Amino acid sequence: MNEETVIWMVGINCNAEDIEKFEAWYDDVHVPMLLKGDFVEKVRRFKLSDETYHVGVTTQPCPTYLTIYEFANQEKFDAWMNSEARTEAGKDKEETWSDKVYDVQWATLYSLANAWNV
Repeated sequence: MNEETVIWMVGINCNAEDIEKFEAWYDDVHVPMLLKGDFVEKVRRFKLSDETYHVGVTTQPCPTYLTIYEFANQEKFDAWMNSEARTEAGKDKEETWSDKVYDVQWATLYSLANAWNV
């Protein structure tokens, strides 16, 4: 079994008037549903500090929220992607947000390339 950490990053935007409802649902309902089972090691959600990021001469718009799900390895991630917990959380998301006031701008998987401890 490959024991290298993988992370699933999700960039989310939400209508300004629905942010409080979104944050309460995401923190108290959605993420706890996704944590069921022995798949996810850690989840952290961040809120955008600046409207854009600046690298060299490039400026790109960024999503309002970034959630990072950490998994012990690719096998745990694959099992989570196909888990009942994730299916249930997806159904709840569709029912709760059928009016589409928030959207996933992007989601992507990264595998560990290197690590430094300080």
